Amino acid sequence: MNLASIALGVLAAALFAAAAALQHRVTSTQRHQPADGWLPVLAVVPGLLRHRVWLAGFCCNVLGFVVHAAALHTGSISIVQALLSVQLLLALPLATARTGRLPAPRDWWGTLAVVAGLVTLVLARGSVPQTVRHGRVPLVLLTALLLVAALVVAVRGRLGRIARTAAIGVAAGIGFSTTAVLTVVVTDELARSGPTAVPRHWPLYALALSGLVAALLVQEAFRSGSLPTALTAMTVADPVCSWVRGAVLFDAAPPTSLTALSALTASGVAIAVGVATLAFSPTLAPAADLPTPMEQNANSR
Repeated sequence: MNLASIALGVLAAALFAAAAALQHRVTSTQRHQPADGWLPVLAVVPGLLRHRVWLAGFCCNVLGFVVHAAALHTGSISIVQALLSVQLLLALPLATARTGRLPAPRDWWGTLAVVAGLVTLVLARGSVPQTVRHGRVPLVLLTALLLVAALVVAVRGRLGRIARTAAIGVAAGIGFSTTAVLTVVVTDELARSGPTAVPRHWPLYALALSGLVAALLVQEAFRSGSLPTALTAMTVADPVCSWVRGAVLFDAAPPTSLTALSALTASGVAIAVGVATLAFSPTLAPAADLPTPMEQNANSR
């Protein structure tokens, strides 16, 4: 894992964090809209596309995707996707500056857990050569489609608000991981065959579709509940799926030793615990859960 890929991964995380904050401010105001259909957010998409704050978040997402693609092309998908958990660390100084409240002890413990998990992951798998096994990509995509469909069907049941947001967040995390897989495949084809060859291969169109579905799922997660719940589900599901897919599709030498498997398991647990600790931190709660002036005006009408 080279330093350039790590730097690009952290920059992508910062851009995605800014996009999430901006878009959640707008999309969360639609919680009280009628929740008909499989993805109720589809009914409010035209309004979102006319909102300047939401569009600013969209621009951050586009720029983040470009940086993210560069990071995936130069590094390991398992590590790059795990680096996206840094977006919660970046939210801490912003919340502190806004509220004047110093980070709580749990914030430091959560930060330490995420950093320790990322360092362990980099040391455990950072130097593994990468390859692309194109023949296995369709099976991975089919598995992702079935998982996302099952989660979307599940939220149609009698789930509570938190459970529903978490389920949609997990589906969005799977969607982001799938998009990352296809990004690796497309950029590999671009590097090998040049830009004129890429439009002739189906992964490019699958990438566009996967990105659209993931974007809709994350907006639905923002619409249905709090930012901490949505971000926790997405930030945990994405690296877990990416680690599995990276080992199956891209690692030239998948981990087999007990030491490697133990290190990877420990890193995953540390990142998940740290993300959950930070996401539900009181320090971040004002940024995520308190109504914005726009929400207050909307609720007063």
